[in-house]
Amino acid sequence: MTDSNQRRHFVQFSTLALLLALASGCAASPATKLSDAALSGDPDAMWAEGQELARKGERLVKKGEQRMENARSQIRDGESKIRKGNELVAKSRLDYENAVASAGDARTPKVVEDEAKRLKTIGKRWEKALDMIRAGNELVEKGNKNIETGRSEVREGRFLIEKGSMMMRNSERSRRGDELLPIILRGGSTSE
Repeated sequence: MTDSNQRRHFVQFSTLALLLALASGCAASPATKLSDAALSGDPDAMWAEGQELARKGERLVKKGEQRMENARSQIRDGESKIRKGNELVAKSRLDYENAVASAGDARTPKVVEDEAKRLKTIGKRWEKALDMIRAGNELVEKGNKNIETGRSEVREGRFLIEKGSMMMRNSERSRRGDELLPIILRGGSTSE
């Protein structure tokens, strides 16, 4: 066998081994499933599928970044509700203390009824303030969960972009008969 034939066989074998490693590294996500042509080392299929992986990754990064931006807005809104609710609770408590301090001197049932109405009104405002704090806490919690989801989407998208880019570079290297670059698997290990 000549050196060029040996080199070509080595490149083909390396391409196949690296693509199998890439496929196993991407197996967790159905979006990264590779075709038989790409797995067999076909440079055209590798290029096309590398581009598609990179595009999917870019869309996922954009989606994750948008989700995080919306989540930050949710957190700001939630914190605002919590602040406003706390202010209303403090005001309701003060109103209650003032109402109670002036109550108790009633001489007629009508005055007692008016005091009861005033206390009931204060109690309703206080409940609304507590509801506002609960709603604010829920928004903050939802925002924090959305930030985590967005970060996960950005990480996954960047991973797909990196995989797609590596497949496209290896496609070109395969066409030239150069040694292929190692594929980085999840967790930072390589396919070497």
